[in-house]
Amino acid sequence: MAKMAKTVTFSSFSSLSNLSSLHSFNSLPASPLSTQTFSKSMMEEALESAESIIRKWDPNSQFYTKIISLFRHSRKEAKKFIRCVRDLRKAMHFLVSQDSKSDKLVLAQSLMQIGMSTLEKEFFQILSSNRDHLDPDSASGQSTISSNSEFEVYMENDDDEDDELKKASESISQVEKASALVMSDLKVIAETMISCGYGKECIKSYKLIRKSIVDEGLHLLGIEKVKTSQFHKMDWGVLEVMIKNWIKAAKIGVTTLFKGEKLLCDHVFSASLTIGQSCFNQIAKEAGLNLFTLPELVAHKEKKQHHHERIFKLMDLYAAISDLWPDIEMIFSFDSLAS
Repeated sequence: MAKMAKTVTFSSFSSLSNLSSLHSFNSLPASPLSTQTFSKSMMEEALESAESIIRKWDPNSQFYTKIISLFRHSRKEAKKFIRCVRDLRKAMHFLVSQDSKSDKLVLAQSLMQIGMSTLEKEFFQILSSNRDHLDPDSASGQSTISSNSEFEVYMENDDDEDDELKKASESISQVEKASALVMSDLKVIAETMISCGYGKECIKSYKLIRKSIVDEGLHLLGIEKVKTSQFHKMDWGVLEVMIKNWIKAAKIGVTTLFKGEKLLCDHVFSASLTIGQSCFNQIAKEAGLNLFTLPELVAHKEKKQHHHERIFKLMDLYAAISDLWPDIEMIFSFDSLAS
């Protein structure tokens, strides 16, 4: 059991250091549409559209709509905004290939910064105002319908929220449908921000909201950080109760809390496996270590003392970890990114 407990580790990733959003155009990923097929007229049309739509949501613009949330106001408008930002990125690639000192490129960069600021705010608002729709139970139920929210499918559907919910699978509940819709919005915003070189800002908002939810969830399960000095002073009666409570809490913690969070993170950041895993690592690392501290301490203590009367409780602990081990490995093992 000691060996098993000790192998529950979280890889430390250096990937976030590579995500710094250099907000010059040179940091933008290559556009899927080549500059040969993106004409000057298309570039000008994209700029004109961007200036009209993006400035509408700029608080410093005279055209500002003064509506708090773009996605709450109108999903059609939100999709138009997303498409506009993506077309602007293509226009910027075209301008760089033609004239990197163009005044139009300066305008495009300014519009892109405004657009990213708007999407960052929307991303944070959706996360913070939809905690109920993004709880672990809801998130863990979305893995079967995540393919329905790919970008082109998402963008081609011009319906508003009520129509989209009606078109969702009839086999899932209204709560799950609402969760799927929120997850789709988060995913398309994340994909857009990452593709435009603003992944760092996106991750910052996501981590801020979701880490607090994971930490709170573990606290509600009764899992608190156990200090080694305190542990060694506990008598067996207290420890036996802790083990019993831990077995119950660990099952929920692993199969619902951490698994749901992992599925949500993988879905939202499906555009980049590295970003998704790194983000989950930062959200769940501290809580995960707190969860698995107790069995590791118990294993070390009993390895030294050998109290035969405690064997049955230790077997219960071992059996609980063994049952959860496939999920533990699936959730916490990122060998491909281990440094």
